[in-house]
Amino acid sequence: MNDPASISIVVSTYERPGHLANCLRSIQNQAINACSCEVIVTDDGSQGPETEACVAAFAQQWPGRTIFLTQPKEGFRLAKCRNRAVVVSTGQQLVFLDADCIVPPHFLQAMTGGLKQGVVLASDCYRLSQAATADIDNRAIDTWEIDPKIEVTERRRLTRKTFRARIYSLLSIPMRPRLTGCAFACHRDDLLKINGFDENYIGWGFEDRDLQRRLAMKGVRARTVLHRVKAVHQWHATDTTFARNGIGTANREYYHRAETSAYCVNGLDQYRCEAIDRITFPARRDWQVIADIAQLQQQTSARPLVDLLLPTLPSDQAYSPVPILVHSL
Repeated sequence: MNDPASISIVVSTYERPGHLANCLRSIQNQAINACSCEVIVTDDGSQGPETEACVAAFAQQWPGRTIFLTQPKEGFRLAKCRNRAVVVSTGQQLVFLDADCIVPPHFLQAMTGGLKQGVVLASDCYRLSQAATADIDNRAIDTWEIDPKIEVTERRRLTRKTFRARIYSLLSIPMRPRLTGCAFACHRDDLLKINGFDENYIGWGFEDRDLQRRLAMKGVRARTVLHRVKAVHQWHATDTTFARNGIGTANREYYHRAETSAYCVNGLDQYRCEAIDRITFPARRDWQVIADIAQLQQQTSARPLVDLLLPTLPSDQAYSPVPILVHSL
């Protein structure tokens, strides 16, 4: 499956494979033509095989392309994760989602329906409690029985934010409505104009605010979709680099530096001559081919499975057959 996708869904993750599995499950349930979408899970150096195995399991159910990226753990490098995903993506519409979020079935429709050049669409998320997060299972996601788990105070908080965001969307107020990195969408060409995310942001916070500011310098306006869709954030302990409002952090200091420009220096350009290692998993229909061939070999014990398998799968320069064999058999 080498044709470009229309929509690239970038899912940023680090550890917490259970949260990632829930997130991917909710993407699997989207009311959209999945064959026109690709999912790129970009990992910030998780330890152990669980994260990759989670992505492989999702690929067996997802009709579109599924790509997995990872990088050495050298601090909280969300901006780098996202840039690497953009480089390997093919869609003109880019949807960014954090792996600790789950989304209702109409999420992708809402995030891409009005997306065009010159506009970035911003959503946000309800925050679940620890107890409510522990109560999430596949059935709750499949039937979207998530809303009753959201506390009343949290509903009120986001209702107020939605009201303000809709007003901001009608007015020319700089940096309003606020772009929240956990769930937003932009056009590929707009992101390329500013050289993507600034990788000088290491640690929690401000990389999304910086992105919005630099997009605005190029005339790209933020518009809210909170009145149409909201993600749901699964509880987890905060990162060690977290500080409320970024008080006392290097990221806050860097954001408020004296001079800034729309085109960041430490962004997408650095990957023009760099090959990014990836695993491109077979789509759902191709997993069935693998299963059929495996059954055939068990019956015939003729040729080695790898010899039978490789000519059958679509050609992909980035394709790595060994991980696929590991996770498919």
